[in-house]
Amino acid sequence: MASCTPSSDSRSPGEPADVACLGPEGSFSHLLATRRFPGAKIHLLPSIHEVFDHLASHPGLLGLVPIENSSGGFIIDTVDRLMDGRCALHIIEELTLDVKLALLGHQGCPIQSIHSHAMPFYHADEWLKATHPNARRVVESSTAKAAEKAAQVPGAAAIGPKQNAAAYGLEVLHYPIAPELPNITQFYVLSDRPVAPGEGCQRTALIVELPDRPGSLCRFLTPLSAAGINLKRLESRPVRGHPNTYRFFVEVEGVPDSPEMAAALTTVRQDGAGVRIAGIYPAGRRFET
Repeated sequence: MASCTPSSDSRSPGEPADVACLGPEGSFSHLLATRRFPGAKIHLLPSIHEVFDHLASHPGLLGLVPIENSSGGFIIDTVDRLMDGRCALHIIEELTLDVKLALLGHQGCPIQSIHSHAMPFYHADEWLKATHPNARRVVESSTAKAAEKAAQVPGAAAIGPKQNAAAYGLEVLHYPIAPELPNITQFYVLSDRPVAPGEGCQRTALIVELPDRPGSLCRFLTPLSAAGINLKRLESRPVRGHPNTYRFFVEVEGVPDSPEMAAALTTVRQDGAGVRIAGIYPAGRRFET
């Protein structure tokens, strides 16, 4: 069986040259895109929603979006777009970014405000309380935007990758921040075409709708557990326009064409669950900032 694992080259044969991700330049998404796809043309978009919209209107592009941070949890914008019934994109790879954060600013200037994306603030919370308790925290759309603000606003500093210091004329005031705490962000690579399942595929993402009855979630999970299928992610989200109705984002280890998972999915579908496969993909490729 052919492997679905992407090659170690900059692009696999036939893989699109363009990649869309959350910008601006210097964001964690941008840094990972350049590492995973060196030499590719990177399209930097101002929001995760606009990454999805750009992919929908530009067939053949790849997209890179964050799905979960070890400190802040699920990235809800990504989950909501994947769970939207109109989404025609497929998850084709999961990537891990080991993030080391730095405090960036101007040496000798008192820090009155600290700018960053929400996720770095989660990770650095205790450190900030101990070292800069009086600094005002300002949430920005990305760590790159935070560095831009730190370069422009008197008394401002930023939390983000240390690479942003040179890009925005800042100095590294402290590095790394809270290194004792793992700070992992995981990303999905998206495409309008699924990968062919093979030996390299380890994960399956499912979008699940369950009947409105007692024990519905338990009845869905029990056949998976009985088949020895490991649950990796589970998130519920409300269905827009339908109060008290929910969809579930479920990620499991394994692939649907394995006998165990095929039997479990048949069982839950016969029990009334609606199941859509959002991707079958390799996982575990790791990068560092």
